[in-house]
Amino acid sequence: MQQRETLLIPGPVSVEAEVLDALSRPVRAHYGTDWAQFYHQLTSSLARLFETEADVLLLFGPGTAAIEACLASTLAPGDEIAVVANGLFGERVVDLAAALGLEVHLVTPDEEYSPARREDLEEVLRRHPRVRALGVVHHETSLGLVNPVQQLAEVATGRGLLTIVDAVSSFGGMDLEVDAWGIDLCVGVSNKCLGGPIGVAPVSVSQRAWEAVDDGRPKVAGWYLNLRTWRTFGQMWKSWHPHPTTMPTSVLEGLDTAVKSVLTTGIREHKAKQAAAAARVREGLRALDFEMLVADQHASPVCTAVWARPAMDVEDYLGWLRREHSLRLGGGIGALQGRIFRVGHMGRAADPAITDAYLKATAEYIELTS
Repeated sequence: MQQRETLLIPGPVSVEAEVLDALSRPVRAHYGTDWAQFYHQLTSSLARLFETEADVLLLFGPGTAAIEACLASTLAPGDEIAVVANGLFGERVVDLAAALGLEVHLVTPDEEYSPARREDLEEVLRRHPRVRALGVVHHETSLGLVNPVQQLAEVATGRGLLTIVDAVSSFGGMDLEVDAWGIDLCVGVSNKCLGGPIGVAPVSVSQRAWEAVDDGRPKVAGWYLNLRTWRTFGQMWKSWHPHPTTMPTSVLEGLDTAVKSVLTTGIREHKAKQAAAAARVREGLRALDFEMLVADQHASPVCTAVWARPAMDVEDYLGWLRREHSLRLGGGIGALQGRIFRVGHMGRAADPAITDAYLKATAEYIELTS
């Protein structure tokens, strides 16, 4: 049997054995009082990680689906939204908003591979006073870049805007204080920094967001990707079936195992382990004459984007790592394809032994190809 690759990509992640064990258990029913109790305990634990007293929903699907649900449930066609667009996933929020009939105003920094500043947002809002919401990606994995969500949310909430945050690749790996920062809708996933399986997108929904859902204006949300639907069933069938459809029970048990591990370790310690792996990788790669794409003060603690060395064949390097060491990294996307590679520090990729094995393999590749 071929050895399974260890994933050093920015998600999904290679999970710990205890999570795999949870996934392998006999499938349980997605309803009943015991299931409802389990479900509510899990959402309460996720609320602790979001640092919120708000409602937490568990959408079955990718983070993109949950972001679409947030946009479509709270905003009406023709509404104006400011979106931070400084990477692939910010551009995806733009595409989602445009597909829903929203009028999008881009918030872009002056310099490439840089975070949006509060001044950039303030200028957009000055020129477009009818904006109703801000959409921002916390961690832009296409670049390994962190946007200053706290500062941007402060500007947005000060003007009465809804703040919608894509925390898909930061939830569980970076500081994120939903209530203290004034975030109205925040989307995470199970299969990145939490070290859980693929398939679930937790969403926190503030009271202000529910008021937008209920404001009587026509929304384009359908039935499944409609936060109102999830709230309705969460309340109506709370004691035995607190969600509108069949849920992936095994995936939720795997997620619950991962979340309990994080809380047992301590969220601060869990984040510190990922950040330490990032620091070790940057240090080790710089010693091999690599340069980082993003300045350290704006760089992600859970994903590192790295410029290729001169004359380096990135695809050959990535393929060699897979063939010879069963290590899978991420490549560049779009204009950066073939120019950079990306190293994730989530899940098992945060283990020091895996980090050191990766750096040793990279040094070996450079020696072979020099």
